[in-house]
Amino acid sequence: MKVKDIMEPLKNWLTPEMSIREATKVFKATKRGHGMPVNGMVVLDNNMNLVGIVSTKDILRLLIPSHLYHDDNHNNISWDSVRADKASVLDGTRVSKIMTEDVRVITAENSIFRCADMLLTERVRRLPVTRSDGKIAGVIYLRDVYNALTEMITH
Repeated sequence: MKVKDIMEPLKNWLTPEMSIREATKVFKATKRGHGMPVNGMVVLDNNMNLVGIVSTKDILRLLIPSHLYHDDNHNNISWDSVRADKASVLDGTRVSKIMTEDVRVITAENSIFRCADMLLTERVRRLPVTRSDGKIAGVIYLRDVYNALTEMITH
């Protein structure tokens, strides 16, 4: 079995110039084949070249007020002030500021065993999948590789 057999085809992507608010809208609108939302998206430039990847964790790190990391008492938080402060962060921060630029990729023709090895070795939950011309064809997820391998082995 090859990566292309179980990858999610590229449906949506982010651009480096997008605001984080725009990115969150693309995240919400993008569903995987089974209907669940995505937790990471590729970032492509105007020529459709991969320039980065953003996860929901990257966005959460931006949205959680830094003083909350070490504060056990969250009862005194003014959610209105947090909302106002972070709304400007959503609008004023570009995807390019939070994306991971050093992105590992895998080709569509690689085996899912090679893919599983890369996912585990690199400690990532998703890999962009490239076509023979180097452009992004889709994304493969750890969960899908797990499901495919366990299905093959147990049946």
